[in-house]
Amino acid sequence: MSLKKVFIAFTLFFSILGFSSATLAKEVKKSVPEVLKEVDAKIQAALDAIPSADSAKVASLIKEVAENASELSANYKFEFERDKVVLKMKKARELAKKSDFAGAEQELKEAREGFAGLTKFQ
Repeated sequence: MSLKKVFIAFTLFFSILGFSSATLAKEVKKSVPEVLKEVDAKIQAALDAIPSADSAKVASLIKEVAENASELSANYKFEFERDKVVLKMKKARELAKKSDFAGAEQELKEAREGFAGLTKFQ
């Protein structure tokens, strides 16, 4: 095999490695209203779980809400306001871990209002 053929073979090999199926996959993005509906449903699930007084369950549900909220993205102002609401979720989670369910419920309600208010920043 000549040096030219070896060079071509290595070039093709490395170019095929760089062209993976991940580059062909489309990133599926949900619209902001869809994500807001999901976030609202998960907040309601967390609020419904508060009477059970299971701090681990409530904290995990709140964590799911915060993770789902991270999918929200529109513009700088929107993300700034979203981050402020996510901080309320974090505080609610900390309160739930401490079994302060009244405080966690209040923070969740404020976060729900905050997420509902995000639509005006789109």
